[in-house]
Amino acid sequence: MQFPVPQKVPSLQLIANTPPNDEHQREALQRQNRLQLAALLRATEEMLICAQQGDWESVEELEHARKQDLVVSFENNAHENSAVIVEALATLVYLNKQIFTLVMQAKQELISSQQGLQQGKSAVQSYESHQDI
Repeated sequence: MQFPVPQKVPSLQLIANTPPNDEHQREALQRQNRLQLAALLRATEEMLICAQQGDWESVEELEHARKQDLVVSFENNAHENSAVIVEALATLVYLNKQIFTLVMQAKQELISSQQGLQQGKSAVQSYESHQDI
């Protein structure tokens, strides 16, 4: 009795549906960059909300984190010249101007408050000095 000789079974290999190319890599990078820009816009919007609420500590914390993200994002987008980036930059500038305006208003309110306190202090000192007479 003879046994059949086993045949070699071909090994299975995984292959990509499409070979990687520069176009796919570029598109993937663009998607990643757009996500980074969207995150920057969200962080800036959050800063604006905190500024509108007078939560300056949160504004400062968000600004610190956003600075690092800005550097990374625009290093990655340095060679890209797309309408998406231009629009994102315009929006960032607009939101930053709103935040700056709120910061300046808060600063002016602090100065006015400080001046009021100083005037009150002077009035008390004047009153006390005339009490001794």
